[in-house]
Amino acid sequence: MSDTRDTIKDIYQKIPFHIKCCMLSGIISGIIIHAYMLTNKLPNWDDINNIGGYAVGSEFGRWFLKYVNPLDGIWSVPWLSGIFAIVLISAAACFVLSALGLKSITSAVLVPLMMLSFPSMCSLFTFMFTADCYAVGILLSCAGVWFIRKYKYGFLPGIVCLVLCMGIYQAYLCLALGILVTGLFLDMLEESSKASLVFRKGIKAFVVACVSVVVYTVISRMIYPQLDAYNGLDQMGKLDLIRLPRLILRSYKWVAEYFILKPFSFISGAAWVLNVVSCLLTAALVIAFFIKKKFYRNVWTTLFYALLTMMVPLAMGSIIIMAPDASVSMLMLYQYHILYVFLAALLEKSQDTETGLFISAHGKLKSGKLLAYLITAVLLLVGYQNFIVTNQAYFRMGIAYERAYAYYNRIMMRIEATEGYIPGQPFALIGEYGLSETPDLLGSYSLDGEKFDDLSGVAKETGLLTSGVRHNFMKTYIGVEMPDINEEAIEQIKETEEYKNMPSYPAEGCVKQIEGIWIVKACEETKG
Repeated sequence: MSDTRDTIKDIYQKIPFHIKCCMLSGIISGIIIHAYMLTNKLPNWDDINNIGGYAVGSEFGRWFLKYVNPLDGIWSVPWLSGIFAIVLISAAACFVLSALGLKSITSAVLVPLMMLSFPSMCSLFTFMFTADCYAVGILLSCAGVWFIRKYKYGFLPGIVCLVLCMGIYQAYLCLALGILVTGLFLDMLEESSKASLVFRKGIKAFVVACVSVVVYTVISRMIYPQLDAYNGLDQMGKLDLIRLPRLILRSYKWVAEYFILKPFSFISGAAWVLNVVSCLLTAALVIAFFIKKKFYRNVWTTLFYALLTMMVPLAMGSIIIMAPDASVSMLMLYQYHILYVFLAALLEKSQDTETGLFISAHGKLKSGKLLAYLITAVLLLVGYQNFIVTNQAYFRMGIAYERAYAYYNRIMMRIEATEGYIPGQPFALIGEYGLSETPDLLGSYSLDGEKFDDLSGVAKETGLLTSGVRHNFMKTYIGVEMPDINEEAIEQIKETEEYKNMPSYPAEGCVKQIEGIWIVKACEETKG
């Protein structure tokens, strides 16, 4: 009987077991955590305006988006884009695991869980029209680090990956920096690794990162010479040495505030306690390794170990240095999950039978089960807390969408019921307002107040009822033709006495034809 070559089986057998576990863990946890978003259409303001596109491109320095966007179709389809993104981020977790030399099943479960549950993932999926593209950026960032750390000349494909990653979303360079620094720290814990060798690796990683930024900047300027000034994008690649010490301190401050000092609005008391415990456990293990490895015997080794320790949180907060004038959103802080990955990696190294913390003088492994159980439990609970806040945010978006849909539907019914209106005639909603000025929409039941203000991308009613969203919301979800009306015509109408004397919706007379355009006065705008 002749043998039949089984290609898929051959490939499968070549993949290490812990990598298979990592991929599977990521896909399962990702689907469970984000199932609410994947099985519903929960749009935010940007998704409504870009349901068939990727929004910004070369003018924002994101010139690679247009090549990535068609990979799974151009439409913002939650299940399609969501599954695509989850699979890619699970694969990115595999690159992280391999780049850091982690081989335990515990790490294979915890690392993808942290990467797919961190609140920035919730923000990512709220912008569903680019979730798949940004997932490619995350994959490229992690793959770039893997190339750099695994192969002698891996810096060449590594630079390509990092440049393309920034061509999708610049902030993901910080993710690569965080993984690189974490890898250098773990290298210090290996008996065979000398401080001088790790130092050379560090210099190489720094040079590769700098070259990547330079190449990216040159390409971006060639494609679009004058980048948009939005959020300081036109300053990308420029480093102000005078401000650098202050920016470094700001980076540390931001990291400390998120985890300990000034938690974001969506972080519950339990989540804050877990963050504090995670920080304390990480610090304790860093100190324990310093003592166990006797790094204190050499001044230079001590200083280098201290430098690497300080570089981990600095890399996490490096977005402040990259974009000092930007309004930093949760989406830009994805690399903060490195703290949990770092803790999981330290746990694995502490249990190592050759270089761990629990090796006796005779080379035997002493029990460290209590510590292992504690850290594992803490990280699993972190993932659970992230699961809770993510789904609460998705639920809040669903409520906001239903309310906005009902509001626009009532508006359209009012327009169509107005005497003299003929379908197809131009109409416009005028008036910007906040939640407190729309009692008919919300009443006194506003659910969670300001809980999700710091979780960028989570849409409440105010985000779905603004003038920049109304046109596309009604066109896409209400299904009405919306003739374009320029801003100049709207401003002229707002200055007329006829408009000024109109009552606000839902009062009688809130719909009127002025200068050939049917106007709905949504609210009285308050000046100042």
